[in-house]
Amino acid sequence: MGGTNAKPGEYQEPDLPEGQLEVRLSVYKLSMTGMALVDSMSAGLAGAYHSGTVIAGEEWSYGGHDDERSTGCYRSTPETNDEYIFYKRIIMGRINGTREQVLRKARSLAMLPEWIGSRYDLIEHNCNHFSSDLCWHLMGKRIPDWVNETADHLAKQRRRKRAEQGALDVALQAYVAEHGSPNAKQQQQQQQQPPRTPRNGTTAMMPHSSDGQHVNGGQQSVPGHRAFVDTFSTTFELSWARGRDQRRELLSACPEGEDPLVLSREVEKNALDAAAAAAVAAARAVAAAARAAAVERAEQPQAGLQAWDNAWARESGPLLRQWREAAVSGELPLAAPGEEGGEARAEQLGAALASASAAAKSAADDATAAAAAALAASQPATTECAVAADSESAATTS
Repeated sequence: MGGTNAKPGEYQEPDLPEGQLEVRLSVYKLSMTGMALVDSMSAGLAGAYHSGTVIAGEEWSYGGHDDERSTGCYRSTPETNDEYIFYKRIIMGRINGTREQVLRKARSLAMLPEWIGSRYDLIEHNCNHFSSDLCWHLMGKRIPDWVNETADHLAKQRRRKRAEQGALDVALQAYVAEHGSPNAKQQQQQQQQPPRTPRNGTTAMMPHSSDGQHVNGGQQSVPGHRAFVDTFSTTFELSWARGRDQRRELLSACPEGEDPLVLSREVEKNALDAAAAAAVAAARAVAAAARAAAVERAEQPQAGLQAWDNAWARESGPLLRQWREAAVSGELPLAAPGEEGGEARAEQLGAALASASAAAKSAADDATAAAAAALAASQPATTECAVAADSESAATTS
């Protein structure tokens, strides 16, 4: 009888008692180049695999097509799918039931709308997802993680980006409705801008960089818009990254008998919801500070603007980091300055604005004093020239 090391298609299942069947997984490498040797190496390195579940002498797989009314599941001779390169067989275990009973269960899964061929997606809904679901459906066991690890990693990134952008869109709509002009509200409905990540922790609160009267793509920005978007993006990323170890611990402690895939999606959703909540809270607080700073900056003398900008960047940077940390740590709701519960942040903001205004006044006073000194220094020379001119005129008259 062929063992687990038998050549593709030559494996023979063990003699089992009546009413017991073996379940195994056929793993294939994807045909990436058309060159078998290169395929065998590169597909393995990339972690790109196809799989099918073998039960009762049939290999069940899933693929995509354009027919929206028929399943994408199909059966083939085990380990001989010529669209791929056979790589490995994995014995998943044994189940109780007759051949007819087991195949009926497989067909019941394959005929679900979830596995219609038009719903196939290489990243989020592929052959390995079907194999894993079929194994769970038959025996309460998932296929090894490495089989679909590459696609799962990309899928998680995709879901994270969707969650972040969706939460940002909703939060921005609320922000524009609260702080934007009627024209800005209409423009916001027509176009949503993607997140922009600041290069450091201080640019998001700079009031003159893109807040106020800034035109982007023909649309006038809402005051504090850039600060809101930048802070949302950086806080969401910080929250997601901070929770990575905790998510791993929760998944590693999955109780026996509980579906690890369901737990994984639940843990992921909770983490994304927490990141979105933290991002909204921090974004509102920082945007409020940026709006106040824009008003304060507009009142500064021209000669003191550079000093005001430098002082504001120095004073607001620590506030941004502190408020973002507070949001990520779960200090919610993180009330913005001027909102109920935001008295402490309003006090911090007031101190930062006062420091920037003092720096601007000092710089403007210094500039005025320097101009006066320069003017005074030029006066003696002017007087001497006048006296000389008078003497020369007198001599000529004589």
